[in-house]
Amino acid sequence: MGNIIVFEIDFNTSGLKPNRLTRQWFKERIGIFRRFTLKSLEAQTNQQFLAVVKLARDWSDMVEEELAQHPPLPANIRFGTNLESNRSIASWVREVRQARQNPYKGQDRNLFITRIDFDDLYHKSFVQQLHDYIPLPGTVALVNQKGYLWDTVHGQMAPLFYSSPQFYVILYSASAYLSGVRIMIPGNGHRNVMKLPHEVLKDRNYVDVIHALSVTAPTVPLVDRLSTTEMEHVLAEFI
Repeated sequence: MGNIIVFEIDFNTSGLKPNRLTRQWFKERIGIFRRFTLKSLEAQTNQQFLAVVKLARDWSDMVEEELAQHPPLPANIRFGTNLESNRSIASWVREVRQARQNPYKGQDRNLFITRIDFDDLYHKSFVQQLHDYIPLPGTVALVNQKGYLWDTVHGQMAPLFYSSPQFYVILYSASAYLSGVRIMIPGNGHRNVMKLPHEVLKDRNYVDVIHALSVTAPTVPLVDRLSTTEMEHVLAEFI
């Protein structure tokens, strides 16, 4: 395959509410993760990727107990602290590079660090799109501007355009990443990703999901709302 694909999913590594550090919070959110994002990852037509789900602190015993209540996760989807997740990424990059050493001898690999929230979706073809993608020299980020907004509480969906959404990809050379290089978003936050040298992906690649536990719940626009049948056709492309 072409590039090295990694999904980074911040599970409870940010936020001010203390309940995000409780077992009950984890129990509720793991259900949301499995209902939405996990299904999207498992539905990817190309499974050559690593997904790390980042936890705020070492909850190893509690997390293992809660995860044991569900079917086992695929080997390429791993929960861990920031430190554990970073180690998993570095190990994955080395493994992929070693496996491809002969066919690609003398070439560095492009590493695509892809962001997604634990309750959102990417198109089933997204990993394959990234494997096939050849960025222009100097490109640092790929931005998905087109997607859908899906309110699962009220059963509503509409196409969505956002100039700099949370669905973006940061590009590294594998060697640079392994040496400790990290690309910082100016001012932090996805709204500033467009300040980096970037390219816009043309496809409608994401679904921003609203559910009963959403911290913020934007309203699905009345314009271009999809019918139930149209929603079903869209979701079949994501999960």
